[in-house]
Amino acid sequence: MQLTALSFDAMGTNAHVIYCGDDPQHAALAMERVQQLEQLWSRFIESSEISQINRAGGEAVAASPETLVLIERAIEAWEMTGGLFDPMVLEQILALGYDKTFKELATLPPLAPSAEEVTAGANLGRDSLGISVDREAGTVTGSAGRGIDSGGIGKGLAADMVVDSLIEAGSPGALVNLGGDLRSGGAAPDGGWRVAVDNPFDPGGQPAARFLLSGGALVTSSSQGRRWRAGDEDNHHLLNPASGRPAVSDIASVTVIADEGWRAEALAKAAFLSGREEALEMLPKAEATGVIIGRDGRLDWVAGSRQYRAPERVVARRPAG
Repeated sequence: MQLTALSFDAMGTNAHVIYCGDDPQHAALAMERVQQLEQLWSRFIESSEISQINRAGGEAVAASPETLVLIERAIEAWEMTGGLFDPMVLEQILALGYDKTFKELATLPPLAPSAEEVTAGANLGRDSLGISVDREAGTVTGSAGRGIDSGGIGKGLAADMVVDSLIEAGSPGALVNLGGDLRSGGAAPDGGWRVAVDNPFDPGGQPAARFLLSGGALVTSSSQGRRWRAGDEDNHHLLNPASGRPAVSDIASVTVIADEGWRAEALAKAAFLSGREEALEMLPKAEATGVIIGRDGRLDWVAGSRQYRAPERVVARRPAG
């Protein structure tokens, strides 16, 4: 099977797209679609629709079909996880110093393995997310005083949309990786895309796990990667919605395989906040699989996950021009 690969910077990270075939129009489509979604959803772009909704102070704002879907999926993810996934934490994350793209933050190295007690939990105390979509009017109404951070599911949903766009344009199959949030669709080489999961304590070293992905999405959430220092505190981007503070968990990283990228993102974050024991029960009930790596270095396979051995390397060429 002939494959074409391209990489480019977008959404504050590296985007990597592999598609079946060699049509250069598909490469252009993938880049254009990712960049379009970034312009619509990034809180770092003042003209984005998310920024407009956040500035509107609870007034209805006209939004594109893509943004209507983003908000609908965010509401669904909040309901699905019992509030553990919460997109309305912009003020809290800004207060922690995450006020610029992560590439601009002074990042910290991974932590060494250690045991850690879980402090996040259920009973988060909110009956409503405080944001709504009017499909007929094509508008989103936000919440005064509470802003949206689309980063929680934005890259996963963008990967979903880009894969769908490539297949609709005629590519037999594709894999889209937006900063480690992967979505595949259509045909796959040799029965599946070979995906390695980093050891959170040794990024770039020997992988902690390997999967064959044939349709569906793979997402990893970790407190090890996006870490920065603000004042005297070390912070990470996975917040406990109940406290507005970086969550304390006995999980170092959790990788979730689900049918769609946005769903895998929400479940991975909820699993991290829930802690190892609850996550091992929650993920199979949500029809998700994967692997959990504890702060003590222990690895647990989630029901249904499958490791592969001695994978062949998939070689893809870059598009001409």
